[in-house]
Amino acid sequence: MATNALTREYDGKVALITGGGSGIGFGVARAFARAGAQVAIAGRTKATLMRAAAQIEDECGAPVLTVAADVADPVDCERIVAATIERFGALDVLVNNAALFALIPLIDADPAEAARFLRTNVEGPLNCARSFAKWAFARGRGGAIVNISSIAGRRPALNLGLYCASKAALESLTRVMALEWAGRGLRANAVAPGHVLTEGVVEDFRTRRLDEKAMLAAIPAGRVADADDVARAVLFLASDRARHIVGHVLTVDGGEGL
Repeated sequence: MATNALTREYDGKVALITGGGSGIGFGVARAFARAGAQVAIAGRTKATLMRAAAQIEDECGAPVLTVAADVADPVDCERIVAATIERFGALDVLVNNAALFALIPLIDADPAEAARFLRTNVEGPLNCARSFAKWAFARGRGGAIVNISSIAGRRPALNLGLYCASKAALESLTRVMALEWAGRGLRANAVAPGHVLTEGVVEDFRTRRLDEKAMLAAIPAGRVADADDVARAVLFLASDRARHIVGHVLTVDGGEGL
């Protein structure tokens, strides 16, 4: 009986996932839909969003809202939140998953590249969260924000300086969101995955840009996470089961970052 309750614990709730068309974001969006939520996904490529929405709709039987947008644009952040509320009448959970990832040695990290990472990975989550918070506070509503960080935010990685720095900033931002907004009913937390078996990682294994055996040897749990592993953590933090968890960064890496 308890298991059944958990499988539909988001009945009547609305969840918005940025970067929801593929990878971790798609896994999170699908998990919310499976749990009964009305789901909106946002991303830069309309075709990718439409494919993702069709898969979720076929499985779960509920329509998925797609919003083609770039979180690096503050106007788009407001539009993503507004479109979700207009379609479903409310918003209960925001998952800031959209992010820029690229291998750039610091010697090549010019001001334009640095600004690009910060706009997408830090300012994007901030602007989406602010839009959600303003709407919620004006109506005396609560809710949950889950920011998708990375273990790269807490440890250096070759050629990933901009990505590492942006995720470290996102974790700090999450804690300040929590400090400022928890008393008004809006909880903020983050999930920090290690490597996840997304389409990109599978391709990197195939082309041997990543050494699968070496990666597995570095993960005490002995396997690479899949998107569902991350999704379970997100759904937990966004739920009433985590109602007294505020400003926490939950690591989901099988021990990779130890």
